[in-house]
Amino acid sequence: MTRIRAEVGGLAITADVDREAPLGWRFWTLAGFPGDPLQPRPFGGSRCVPLATVEIGGCQRWLCAMELDGTFQLFTGHELFPCADQAGAAPFVEAVIDSHADQLRLL
Repeated sequence: MTRIRAEVGGLAITADVDREAPLGWRFWTLAGFPGDPLQPRPFGGSRCVPLATVEIGGCQRWLCAMELDGTFQLFTGHELFPCADQAGAAPFVEAVIDSHADQLRLL
């Protein structure tokens, strides 16, 4: 397990991420699309990787790393759909975990 620190919409979130996901690291696609007149989403249709579940306001959310710009977002499970293209998922996750790992510092 590696503890990471993520900034999401003004929240500072700490989550433990297992470096070996049970089914392997896989990309998912976010529902919606930016031009949707009913529910526009800046990341709609882009790939992301769910890293861990976190509780926000009493609700479970997936902490996801967005491939498009390397940011973190929070989603419910029904907002994520399997993605057919899995190219580069594992290296992307390794880079995200390494760059956001909460390293111990010597005083």
